[in-house]
Amino acid sequence: MKKKYENWEEEGELQVNSSQKAPAATGSGKKKKSKKWVNVLTIVMLVIVVILLGVYAVINHYYGKSNYVDDSEVGMNSNVETESTGLTDEETEQLQTEIIDQTGDITLPNDENVYNLLLIGVDRRDKTWYGNSDSMILMSINKDTKKVHMTSFMRDLYANIPDVGVKKLNAACAYGGGPLVVKTIEENYKIPIDNYASVDFDAMIDIVDLVGGVEIDIIAEEMRVANGYINEMCGLAGVDAAAHQLTQSGPQLMDGYQAVAYARIRYVGNADYQRTERQREVLEKIMQKCSSLSVTELSSLADAVLPAVTHNIDQSTLLSLIGQLPTILSYEIVQSRVPYDGMFTNRGEMLVPDFTATIQKLQTDIYGSSTVGQ
Repeated sequence: MKKKYENWEEEGELQVNSSQKAPAATGSGKKKKSKKWVNVLTIVMLVIVVILLGVYAVINHYYGKSNYVDDSEVGMNSNVETESTGLTDEETEQLQTEIIDQTGDITLPNDENVYNLLLIGVDRRDKTWYGNSDSMILMSINKDTKKVHMTSFMRDLYANIPDVGVKKLNAACAYGGGPLVVKTIEENYKIPIDNYASVDFDAMIDIVDLVGGVEIDIIAEEMRVANGYINEMCGLAGVDAAAHQLTQSGPQLMDGYQAVAYARIRYVGNADYQRTERQREVLEKIMQKCSSLSVTELSSLADAVLPAVTHNIDQSTLLSLIGQLPTILSYEIVQSRVPYDGMFTNRGEMLVPDFTATIQKLQTDIYGSSTVGQ
């Protein structure tokens, strides 16, 4: 059986003009074939170059759209007003010593098949500072288990913030933006974080609208509080709030203003605990909508979303994530929250976990094993 390239050679010989003199049956025939091979290889090389240039253009297009900020460019903000921890200096020092004793020997896991991305929702109505992190969700993509773990870290959690001291966890963002939130969670909760991505309320509103809204089941009391947030956000944006008001409870398709207002509800149900559930619910609904989009639609979504997201993801990682997005969206989503039920106490105004038990469970949930006790 003849191979494909042999057919190409024969077709090339058949295209010789009949008026041309046939080559002599000597070594010149080999030269003719050699020239044809050179021509074919040249065409193949040109095609490869065009493809590579196209890929390079796509990479630069997407990365140029994104709001990449190198960690070294994010400075510390010392002039920050944060919520009280409710503890005296003496109580704070004693608590800090207790926790260091618990966690000092625990190391961070290392698994190349797990990618940890910290998603930070920032309250930046005042654009002159980094803002407090209203939502912190660690999205852990495990290629081995084919699961995406979404772990909420509650805003009032104890945190010994590097170069700052003991504060509520949400204050880390106010002092040092995304990089300091990452460092704080890594050092306190012993989870390595590869990258972060942060959005403010405005960006989240746009993202929900771009995916065509999300289906949420809301109760009457939640609706009342959400409408208050809708009035506030629309007022700041100069938008007619009446067009976005929720008018009935029950399952419904929510637009960006409505979904973000729903995710912000704090004092209905189980306070902050239920708010983190609402935040993860909205994020999961967005991921579900994305999973039904075509490659072209996902590309358009990336075009629109990337400029609104501040991140420290390098170019090759971002393009790899975009390329793997259809696969990642097919993974099972598992949700959890820190602090875990039964594994924390209230100290002052903070939630203080049992760090040994919390770190062990957190690492085991994400990696399948823990470094605690090793």
